[in-house]
Amino acid sequence: MSVFSKSTARHYFPSGQPSPLLDHKELRQLLDAMIRSARLSFETTSKLLPFAMTLNDQGKIQLLALAERDGRLADATARAIESGLKLIAQQTTCKALGLCSDIRLLNGSQAIGNAEIAFLLEHRDGCAYRVVFPDFLEPKNWSEQRTAPRFFTRTNSFAASTRW
Repeated sequence: MSVFSKSTARHYFPSGQPSPLLDHKELRQLLDAMIRSARLSFETTSKLLPFAMTLNDQGKIQLLALAERDGRLADATARAIESGLKLIAQQTTCKALGLCSDIRLLNGSQAIGNAEIAFLLEHRDGCAYRVVFPDFLEPKNWSEQRTAPRFFTRTNSFAASTRW
């Protein structure tokens, strides 16, 4: 079931303009999968660790995550996942990717409903968004902001475009 039900199928900015993210099919599909995965993770473990997902040309979504390990901070886990995403984005079959690395538990609570969660979504066509859920249990209350691509970066260098 889609997180974006008919009642939330359109997200509007204060200016009254519709959300461009919801019109981007692959990014919407990826965000939906990430929200489901985050909820499942929290329901089964009562924790939400940084994770990422990728979407390939065949429409298959894959999860990237590292197991929790004593002594490793969430920031170190997020950096390791980001490094892996940079390598995956270089593959010609990777169409889009998403990263969930910004998880803030509010008011000292461990409940996901009291967490602000941010997802970074990026498509190889250059579209990139940062989506923030200030109350994760209410997915209809979210904000998005266009951002510069971090993973699908184009290069014009001679060395990168020439194969010997």
